Amino acid sequence: MSKDYDTILLECEEAMEKVVAHLRQEFVGISAGRANPAMVDSLKFDYYGSPTPIKGAAQVHTPDASTITIKPFDMSQVKNIAKAIRDANIGLNPSDDGKVIICRIPPLTQENRQRLVKQLKEMAEKAKVGVRNARHEAIKHADASLKETVLTEDDHRGLKDEIQKATDKHNKAIEEALEKKSADVMKV
Repeated sequence: MSKDYDTILLECEEAMEKVVAHLRQEFVGISAGRANPAMVDSLKFDYYGSPTPIKGAAQVHTPDASTITIKPFDMSQVKNIAKAIRDANIGLNPSDDGKVIICRIPPLTQENRQRLVKQLKEMAEKAKVGVRNARHEAIKHADASLKETVLTEDDHRGLKDEIQKATDKHNKAIEEALEKKSADVMKV
């Protein structure tokens, strides 16, 4: 089924926006040497056989710049949550007293900072692939609409230009997010 000009462009923009928003959310979870509840909020643990985000099952606080405390609503889940944090491999080693989980944010060495920046670049590259996939999908719909004469030649050319502009805009947003987060991580 072919789509019209506006629908193709709107769906393309929405897909690209989702990619950029997801990347920004991933970046929040990367420690820049300071505690941030978002580092563990979206991590999931096994809650009676169902993967559950930590933020839905516990209070997450940052009492100081180097500590995250997690107080589960169901105390029987302390070990499961601590295990999920350990297994997430985000550089946190949780400890607990049976009621509260404490995660100390280790100070970042220069080597760790460089490793994190490399990880950020890989995440940004995956996001760019997502943007390219959205672009490819939109062009495929545009070509199908041209073939079925929903779009004229001029509309098709204009739509491809708009899709490219959206691609460039979102790739620039990815680069800016990467630069900002990299600078944040490298800041001593």
